[in-house]
Amino acid sequence: MLHRKLKAHWTVEQSDVELKHDRLVRTKIFVLAGPQDRFTEEEFEVLKEYVDQWGGSLLVLLGEGGEQEFNTNVNFFLEQYGIYINNDNVVRPHYYKNFHPKECIVGGGVVCESMWRHLLKLDIEKVDYDFSDEKYKIHFQYPYGATLNVSEPANVLLTTGPVVYPFNRPLAGYYSNVKGGKILALGSGYIWHDKYLQDKTNDAMLEYVLQLLGSSEISYTHLDFNDVELNDNKHFTDLAFLADMPKACLVDSIGTEMPADFKQMFDMSLCSLSNRLLKDVIDTYEQLHVHYEPLKIIKPQFEIPLPPLQLATFPPIFSEPPAPPLELYDLDETFSPARSQLAHLTGQCLQAMQSKEPARRGLNLRELENYVKECARITAIVRDQQDLPAREILNIVARQISSYMPYAED
Repeated sequence: MLHRKLKAHWTVEQSDVELKHDRLVRTKIFVLAGPQDRFTEEEFEVLKEYVDQWGGSLLVLLGEGGEQEFNTNVNFFLEQYGIYINNDNVVRPHYYKNFHPKECIVGGGVVCESMWRHLLKLDIEKVDYDFSDEKYKIHFQYPYGATLNVSEPANVLLTTGPVVYPFNRPLAGYYSNVKGGKILALGSGYIWHDKYLQDKTNDAMLEYVLQLLGSSEISYTHLDFNDVELNDNKHFTDLAFLADMPKACLVDSIGTEMPADFKQMFDMSLCSLSNRLLKDVIDTYEQLHVHYEPLKIIKPQFEIPLPPLQLATFPPIFSEPPAPPLELYDLDETFSPARSQLAHLTGQCLQAMQSKEPARRGLNLRELENYVKECARITAIVRDQQDLPAREILNIVARQISSYMPYAED
């Protein structure tokens, strides 16, 4: 992705051979992106001549661990211009957008006034908060990077800010001379990787760096670096190493000089594994007149004690079932006897039929049919599931009545 952006306005070439004058003469910006080999003195002389005499621009990108991790000596050249890339890491102590703590989101890290004023004018993602200083609205991604030491004649363009560890440490050093030579050293080469170049702020910073190194349109004054807050470079003890290598006694260290490398204070033989005492152990068997034989495995017997049983003082309390929803039932209809239900139903039917007009006799016949069906349900002549017409019900009643009547003798 970076190559596609560059080749739109630049001609990009890659060189794997030794640095020579003829290669750098036709180069506007020379990029050292994570060198993993050591440079010779002749190559450093070529780079020095390229910057000091020809007015070339040099961009140096490294990563976490610095020279120690990349096995290079680029700091030998950068130290002449007040720039040094440390052998450390930059981390963010809490989660913010990215999951890995080394994929840092730096806020307020653009300390060059001309640079952050230029970025605020662009269409980038800004933090919508009323900060005392507008530079804190700019957040850029700084993944897997290291810090720098920057001194005169170089200046600081980017820092870690007040959130990322270590606080307020330089991330980018910039040097320029009167002949137009420029050097920009950045502690993270992943800042313009495909994954992080999609961020609008990182993309805008790339365009700004190319404009800074490739043209003379951007120039700084001492006022751009007045309000730069930097903290001292402090080294923290390797707690993980100390936890794995405890020292049994501190008597040996009293009254002696403390070595420069604190790891020499630990006795590594205390935790070592060796067979140097095996012969002494075997000789001890002969002295004690004990037969030497391999140890036998003794199966362990584990006794698991159970807690003492105690009688329950109070009986268990069971939850009572809820009361039936009586408000949903007609109690008179449910619990009254069949005779009362028939009398109540007959009274309602007669009252309804007497109040009807003679023109609506069809409705009276329908109510009479419903009356017969309801009486059959109350007296259990038919089952609830059966839906018989009124004629069938009357037929059943007539047959039952006729079966009760005695037969007349001839």
